[in-house]
Amino acid sequence: MLFDINKNFKEFTNYKHSPAHLFLNNAYYIITAHTLKNIRPFYDDERKQILLDSIFMNFINRNDWKMIAYFVADNHYHLLMNSKNNAGKLSKIIADIHRFTAITINKMDNINGRQVWYQYWDTVITSENSFYARFNYIHYNPVKHEYVTKSEDYKFCSYKDYFEKDENEMLFIKKKYPFDKVKVREP
Repeated sequence: MLFDINKNFKEFTNYKHSPAHLFLNNAYYIITAHTLKNIRPFYDDERKQILLDSIFMNFINRNDWKMIAYFVADNHYHLLMNSKNNAGKLSKIIADIHRFTAITINKMDNINGRQVWYQYWDTVITSENSFYARFNYIHYNPVKHEYVTKSEDYKFCSYKDYFEKDENEMLFIKKKYPFDKVKVREP
């Protein structure tokens, strides 16, 4: 993987009722979102797939971001992405994902108007060590949350794809870039 830092910090937005956001083109972001009051609306494969499809549709197909790593859980998700030339659209992309998935899940549950999502956090990655530590953090979330005992067995995480391509490289990255001290918002 090629990691290149863009230190041209020009676009910064601080919203009144949410975390501040830095919008940088061609930057790497870790993005975390979780549900309101930790409800678990994505409790089965069908629902997780709806969320994952919406993430891919909105980030990659519609807005040309590059997916590096992902993990989808019952009540939250983590993404490691490159913004390419569309960093300024981050808030709208997240809003579109959350709107679509909330409407879809509420219809499945026969509930009108329930707020599904709480908030999201994004951080621009500023070093190679930080990048790979978060890469590992995302990939070992299925084990951390006890969905599986080995990350490569979890369907809604990108680890399995990397593991199938080069198991030795993944084990090397895990050893070289520890993730046990990574601070990422979790439900």
